[in-house]
Amino acid sequence: MGSKRVLWWGRFDPGYSRNRVYISLFKKLGWEVDFFFVKVWPRFGDVEAFLRGLQFRAKPDLVWVPVARQRDVLAACRWSHRRGIPVIFDPMISAWDKKVLEQLKWKAEEPRAKKLLVREKKMMAAPDIVCWDTSCHVDFCAQYLDVPRERLRVLLTGTDESVFKPTSTMPDSPPFRVLYHGAYLPLHGTEYIVEAARMTQDEGIQWDFLGWGAYKAATEAKAAGIKNITFLEKVPYVEVPKVIAAHDVVLGVFGTTAKAARVIGNKVYECMACCRPTINEFCTGYPPEAKDCKAIKFVPPGDAKAIADAVRAYRDDWANRDSYFAAARDFFEKHLSMAVIEKQLAGIVGELVH
Repeated sequence: MGSKRVLWWGRFDPGYSRNRVYISLFKKLGWEVDFFFVKVWPRFGDVEAFLRGLQFRAKPDLVWVPVARQRDVLAACRWSHRRGIPVIFDPMISAWDKKVLEQLKWKAEEPRAKKLLVREKKMMAAPDIVCWDTSCHVDFCAQYLDVPRERLRVLLTGTDESVFKPTSTMPDSPPFRVLYHGAYLPLHGTEYIVEAARMTQDEGIQWDFLGWGAYKAATEAKAAGIKNITFLEKVPYVEVPKVIAAHDVVLGVFGTTAKAARVIGNKVYECMACCRPTINEFCTGYPPEAKDCKAIKFVPPGDAKAIADAVRAYRDDWANRDSYFAAARDFFEKHLSMAVIEKQLAGIVGELVH
């Protein structure tokens, strides 16, 4: 019998970090990975699949709808379930959550918000299994989107360990160097990082920002005149580990939205893979051992002083920085690594495909 085949379905970017991780893990588990890239109209991707002759390709054992492809999932399920093929959806975000709870653009009682919620519930009800990056998102999906818990699974995000790994590069010292890298989104709370930097202007602490996104200009405006903040030039994806390694501590998520309390940011996986400790607001989706890890300091959401104090606490014990670097990598290997996520993925797909 040949190897099992998974068909990735939708209008998605295979180079996106979470997709890269799972594609590589499917291959490591011995699966053949095929792709059907929807080109015209995701809602009718099953019609497009017929017109493009997908039915004449080797039949997959599983269809995977990747990150944030709500628009693809119903068509993928129609096509798959007609053929007796199970579907796993990896949404990672909820459009209703983003509009109503995170961005606060719509009120839950508005007709358009209610309509979006009905539509998203329908989308989430279609796949055989829905995977989320944390147990907090599983709870959210069960509570707000009405998906039965027996069809919900946790699948950690992970990171590309061929890119994010220990290096021999060390940060210059002094000053003590702190890095924020990633997208400028409300859930990340970059405004609180700026305020924390303002509080430490005369303390030998340098705060660097590397990233992009809708709120970057607003963050730069808030940082105007603060002498210990630098906005770094964008670098290629494969160069990000070098930037991480040139810093002592890497910052995570600090926003006050409900979603911020449900995530483990990509930057946390990336910095700990590169042996750098982190500061983050607490999320119950972290492994329980995180509370005892010396390379993670948890702070309340939206608390600039707490961020500044956590940075100071690292700095004041930085004679022992090698122990923090080792603790970060050790925690990553035991709880956040590809080896851990490979076991999660194997268990999930094994429930549907024997």
